[in-house]
Amino acid sequence: MKRFGFVLLAAALAVLAGCTSVDHTTNRVGWSSYAEVAVKDYEALGIVTLESQEVYTRGPLGFTKSLKGTRIVWSDLMNEAAKLGADDIINVRIETNNLGETSFLDFLTGYTITFKHKATALAIKYRGAVERVKTDQGAGNTVPDFDPAGGF
Repeated sequence: MKRFGFVLLAAALAVLAGCTSVDHTTNRVGWSSYAEVAVKDYEALGIVTLESQEVYTRGPLGFTKSLKGTRIVWSDLMNEAAKLGADDIINVRIETNNLGETSFLDFLTGYTITFKHKATALAIKYRGAVERVKTDQGAGNTVPDFDPAGGF
């Protein structure tokens, strides 16, 4: 019984010795210390919406596979926004709904799953020039971006 207590105590000490605490209140080293922020004024042109569907079919034991349809990607939303005369899109949201479940028996007999995709984004047009600044997140200071032609 003494041996069991000794093993239990040794295990507890090993676990506690491995625990350390780290102070993450500052991150002043490395690439993540500074973030570039582009200050841009824009006007909203409207919301663009796209819908698509994918149908994934798999034969018995997975010997045959078929994928029909498409997913929605960023460039699809940009093309739709360009029809409104937009420069960019913001507040992008892409939702995917899986219309079907599979089990191990479905793998043996084959199955079909349908994915429905719906995307929305806000189409915007920029006004005026873009002012680029670097922000020091640690101290909250703003530093002007370096221009190779004219210095800071």
